[in-house]
Amino acid sequence: MKLTELGEFGLIDLIAKREPKLPSTIIGIGDDAAVIQIQKSKGKSQNYLLITTDAFIENVHFKLKGTSFFALGRKVMAANISDIAAMGGYPTHAVVTVGLPKKLSVKQVRQLYNGIDTLAQKNKIDIVGGDTVASPREVVISITLLGEVEKDRLLTRSGARPGDLILVTGDFGGPASDKFKIQKAKLKIRIKEARNIAKSRGATSMIDSSDGLMRSVLELCKASKTGARIYEDLAPIAKGASLEQALYGGEEYELVFTAPKTNLPKLKKLAKVSVVGEMVPHKFGVMLVDSYGRIKPPKSGGYEHFK
Repeated sequence: MKLTELGEFGLIDLIAKREPKLPSTIIGIGDDAAVIQIQKSKGKSQNYLLITTDAFIENVHFKLKGTSFFALGRKVMAANISDIAAMGGYPTHAVVTVGLPKKLSVKQVRQLYNGIDTLAQKNKIDIVGGDTVASPREVVISITLLGEVEKDRLLTRSGARPGDLILVTGDFGGPASDKFKIQKAKLKIRIKEARNIAKSRGATSMIDSSDGLMRSVLELCKASKTGARIYEDLAPIAKGASLEQALYGGEEYELVFTAPKTNLPKLKKLAKVSVVGEMVPHKFGVMLVDSYGRIKPPKSGGYEHFK
């Protein structure tokens, strides 16, 4: 079997099956971030350590033409912060690894790190290490971000139940309508909203929408062993975007989460959220409902590497 047949998410499932777990590993592969038990300091409440990583490769995730290195650095850092936010946590430390062609100027590299530093400083993140290597052709950037979350505020993908509403922050399809040009990215990172939602304990599961609204719902359903109904008329579509771009585009870094219907008034006071659907029993699958009430399967699960 080739990777084109297995796909990115099939590969992740394959890798996860062979992943050993230490007693300190609370959550391993399969969520927005890994969750590790850390020793409690005397007199302090229990926190979990969060670990996430994202790699961006030239000509796969971005084109250098028309993209500033400053905007690129911000983009990679934003992707990592969004993963920590989706777990209900806050970021703390990062290591940055770059693979750089020799033809780049020192000025360009400085701009890249200035972009990273802008979000790091805003979110009180210390850059504590990494690696710098020569790349024969493409620019490669990988950030591993550490964070923490209080034990009683941890949000995962696996807590949703049939009957829960599916809610989102923001709108969708903007990056796709702009052809994913990093220079135009608005980078709305919902860490404040995620922290407030986690603190309220009003949500049952959460994920970020970097892989698209439809893929996010599919991943919540997979982890929670549920089905879902997404109502096309309720999807918040960004100005200039199509419904298809809103459902399958990705890279918005919004929150997609579930909650009991009774918690909706409380959640609306904490963040500007929209209801886009509801969870149903697993046997009914994940389906879209159009404006005429017709039920249909999604066209795809959004962007997937190797396919």
